[in-house]
Amino acid sequence: MALNLNEIKEMQNQSSTSDKAKPQGFTPKSKADRPAAAQPEPAATPQPTTQSASTAIPQARTNALALSSQSHDAMSALQSTGLRNAASYVQRKQAERNSIVDKVSDAIAYLSDPDLLEADIMSAAAAKVAARSDAWGYSEPVVDFDNLFALPASSQRMLNGV
Repeated sequence: MALNLNEIKEMQNQSSTSDKAKPQGFTPKSKADRPAAAQPEPAATPQPTTQSASTAIPQARTNALALSSQSHDAMSALQSTGLRNAASYVQRKQAERNSIVDKVSDAIAYLSDPDLLEADIMSAAAAKVAARSDAWGYSEPVVDFDNLFALPASSQRMLNGV
């Protein structure tokens, strides 16, 4: 089926001319079964204001400036409140970060201290030996392994080279 371009253009012209003749928008139609008082009335077109152009423009300008000033004040207040909220949030997070840094650095210092490491190892070994001795039912006197394995202070200085 071949399309005839002339026919298409002619149909477009007919539809555009028929669209111009039709009224735009809603126009109520009267119905015969309703009384005349119940019939919808067509919408009235708004009447232009009787204010002269010489007073309307300055008044509109004054209203626009007042509205602009109110908007500026409201936005400034909103922005300053938002900045205060953001600053307090950053301050809270910084305090939390500093607290975490302190806790982690204390833990690393504790784990890195050779004297504390040795004491923890010896305490654990003493607890295991005591648990095994009690498991066999021995009734030997309790030996304080912490004091038994602890080096005297003078030996510590010699080992550390102080």
